[in-house]
Amino acid sequence: MSSYVRSGTGGARRAARRMGASRAAGARLLGVVRDVQRLGAAETLRQLNLTGLAGRPAADVFLAILEFVCPPGGAVDEAIARQAMLETIGDLAEAGVGDFDAMTPDQMQEFFLDFVARSIEGRVMADLGARGVTLPSDVATVEAAQQQLHDFVTGCTQSELSGRLDGIERLGDRDVEHVVNEIYEAAFELVAAAGEAEQ
Repeated sequence: MSSYVRSGTGGARRAARRMGASRAAGARLLGVVRDVQRLGAAETLRQLNLTGLAGRPAADVFLAILEFVCPPGGAVDEAIARQAMLETIGDLAEAGVGDFDAMTPDQMQEFFLDFVARSIEGRVMADLGARGVTLPSDVATVEAAQQQLHDFVTGCTQSELSGRLDGIERLGDRDVEHVVNEIYEAAFELVAAAGEAEQ
């Protein structure tokens, strides 16, 4: 992973720049998280024309928000963002998080950071496939490798990045985009440093 970031992508900044659709989706998602903290869940849903989802399970609401956060597109980059969002919603449902309205700010921020990690994993897997890296034919082995990648990326990014989300309720839209760009760059830097420490 260290070599992937340092050599394969040309460093953390360039790796972050390659996450175009995921960064855009991340900014929209963080905007929703910010609005829930600033305005409350009901008003945020009203602004998204999703008033009927008030009081519904968080996973259902995020599925409805999917089209806003990750508009459908044909490129690999858009597919990575969309898949990351779906996997993040799956993680949320698996964790047994209840109603959207009852989610705490920490749970919302954790959801956002899980999306960031999932999108980075998706980019790595897509790049491996594009470079002709052959994965094992055994499905269980591939799933184990994906889980290992997820644990590694999440482990070296989530706790370090959560502090960057303090005070997001005060941020304007441009500031949210800036924070998301910084978070992706910091995430790739953390992944590279953790990879070097493992060597």
